[in-house]
Amino acid sequence: MLAPLTSRTATALLSPSARVLAASSQPDCGVAVAPALPWADVHWPTLVALTSFERAESQVFTLLRAAPVGSVPDDVQHAVQQLYRVALFRSAELADAAGAACDALTAARVPALWLKGAALAMQSSAEFASRNMGDLDVLVAPDHLVAARAALRGAGFTDGPVDGTYAQHHHEAPMHWRSGIRLELHTALFPPKHPFTDESADIWLKRGREVLWGTRAVRVLTDVWHVVHASTHWAWSHEGEVGTWQYLHDMHRLAGGWPPDSPNWGRVLGAAELIGASRPVGWATWTAERLGGLRLIDSIVDRLRDADSLRLLGLVEREWVLRAFHSPAASPSVKWSRFWWRRAMGGLGDQRRAWPWAIGRVAALGAPVADETAQSAAPEGGGTRRVGERLRGWRRHLGRVLGS
Repeated sequence: MLAPLTSRTATALLSPSARVLAASSQPDCGVAVAPALPWADVHWPTLVALTSFERAESQVFTLLRAAPVGSVPDDVQHAVQQLYRVALFRSAELADAAGAACDALTAARVPALWLKGAALAMQSSAEFASRNMGDLDVLVAPDHLVAARAALRGAGFTDGPVDGTYAQHHHEAPMHWRSGIRLELHTALFPPKHPFTDESADIWLKRGREVLWGTRAVRVLTDVWHVVHASTHWAWSHEGEVGTWQYLHDMHRLAGGWPPDSPNWGRVLGAAELIGASRPVGWATWTAERLGGLRLIDSIVDRLRDADSLRLLGLVEREWVLRAFHSPAASPSVKWSRFWWRRAMGGLGDQRRAWPWAIGRVAALGAPVADETAQSAAPEGGGTRRVGERLRGWRRHLGRVLGS
């Protein structure tokens, strides 16, 4: 029987590159722990690829500058510095697009709730430079959708190509700002047929609060509800696989100042139970504690995960951690990986087969191609070579899971 993971043993499952990346999610970008990181074992192409994929350019650049002298090759420093400069430029474009959207929606009197990274950026003194993102997300009620789109068009946004895959999604095809920034207008927080409590956009709008972003009044979720939404979005919608660094980073900004016994954790528990999302919130917050250094009381996390009723908990935890950061030791079988993900979710979505890969995904989610220990794709050649590569993948995966 495998023992449940501690923070130390969970972090040890990560590759050296992923350990450096995870450290950069800390509020100080990992500077305090820089001397203890496994610099000598980092596979630099993997770290650079992960940094770009997870949009962690600013934080990783800060961490690399704090590394012990001689630990980071000059060409890697230069490569990440270039990524950082591009990210700074993009952050200015994001702020420009978000400002135009805010002004347009306000002028059209369309109630709007800013979500995810945009909501955090609007509450930071560093604004969008503190949180890079792939697009802007804003929630409006369905009966305001036409007015919202018209207002955004008037502000300079253009409609993207018509794509039938969005017909069954919880947001329409993205609109585009002149620099290529995408904005997604949501009418719900989760795709149709999701397994959570079916609540309207109006209810979520009421869970928000107004904050000042410069001179603009914008509406964002309260910290408790933001934690619940971010956790559910990452652990369920993204299967605990995509956007791991962003999730760890955001949790520090949202809940890093809460003491382990803060009543806010009880409120998170209550909110998660209210919408039927205890399992994804539990596994997400467990990950933030084990890999991200967030301070929580285990009893709260275990209640959310319902750990006492979960058989083979230690094995499920190991499979869960190896999903993060596209580990070279992750399962070589999608079916196997999703089998353990479904066990972690406690059958959530099983009744209607409403799993995230069956609903709501509009495009395949890619991953960095660099790899510490093996090629990510099977080599060209005969079937024997492909079988051999697959067997090596299973040996690598099971060896990491079982601790050999």
